[in-house]
Amino acid sequence: MKLSILDYSPVDEGLLPVDALASSVRLAQRVEDKGFNRFWVSEHHGAPATASNSPEILMSRIASATTAIRVGSGGVLLPNYSSLKIAENYQLLEALFPNRIDLGFGRAPGADRRTSQALNDEKSESIPYSRKVSDLLGFVTGRHPSGSPYAGMRAHPQTRGKPQPFVLGASGATAEIAAQAGLGFTFAHFINPSGDGPLAAKAYRVAFKRNDFATEPTVIVAVFVAVGDTEAQAREFADAFHLWLTYAESASPFERVPSLATTRDHNWSPDELAVRKRNKGRLISGTATQVVTQLRELGNAYGTDEVMINLMMPGESARLCAIDAISQAMVL
Repeated sequence: MKLSILDYSPVDEGLLPVDALASSVRLAQRVEDKGFNRFWVSEHHGAPATASNSPEILMSRIASATTAIRVGSGGVLLPNYSSLKIAENYQLLEALFPNRIDLGFGRAPGADRRTSQALNDEKSESIPYSRKVSDLLGFVTGRHPSGSPYAGMRAHPQTRGKPQPFVLGASGATAEIAAQAGLGFTFAHFINPSGDGPLAAKAYRVAFKRNDFATEPTVIVAVFVAVGDTEAQAREFADAFHLWLTYAESASPFERVPSLATTRDHNWSPDELAVRKRNKGRLISGTATQVVTQLRELGNAYGTDEVMINLMMPGESARLCAIDAISQAMVL
């Protein structure tokens, strides 16, 4: 099983976003040292407890601080941007860091209504997502579908290789887009653990068409993870995660990722417990050995040998220790 990382650059309680970004760089260096396959960064807006809102900028910093691990976006919120501009950004990254760049993109707005409006304040209309994807790939390859208004156009700088595109999905609706375009497919189990993911992965493989980007289908499944030295400690990290998540997707998110101390002092309301129950399947937690076993089971359910983990655990030292422990458990 190959392991990869999706990092939100969590801003821990008592710290600042600058601290979170520096921590993300150190995390990338640690996972590269441990042989992880990819390090992806997120794009979130209006979320003060996570510092990653511009994947391309953070990717450049992380790729500069590492030497071999693939660095990518998980993912670019494509509806908010010009497909040409995104293609140019990733062509430039590919030129700077050849054969190391992944272009993960999704169709979610990634923000509340007002923030989405601010991100799109000059747009007069919405473009269908399938066309956005087609335009993006056309600018990367220089080959647009017949009838495209962008025929003959391509993104610069030109590079020998190409950034590796991945369609990000959380419902299965975009699996067909990934398959028909011959792209990688990443399912956000950490958003939707209902069972749609394995079905989407299967449909993607059946419909996959090889092209310049890939000759065979590639599936990655992504999930939140919390690791403790003991089961009791793992439960504490899981509590902190669920407290953060309970409000992260609400109208009043936490300004910082709650610490273990804050979590221990928290009195859970019935409404909070109900939200936590609904979110239970989005997290894998336990000791490193238990977590690795569950990750293998998750990979098997999706028919893939690559699992991407998101360590929304409070404290940089806890996240680094989790990487060390998981790596050791993988060896054992």
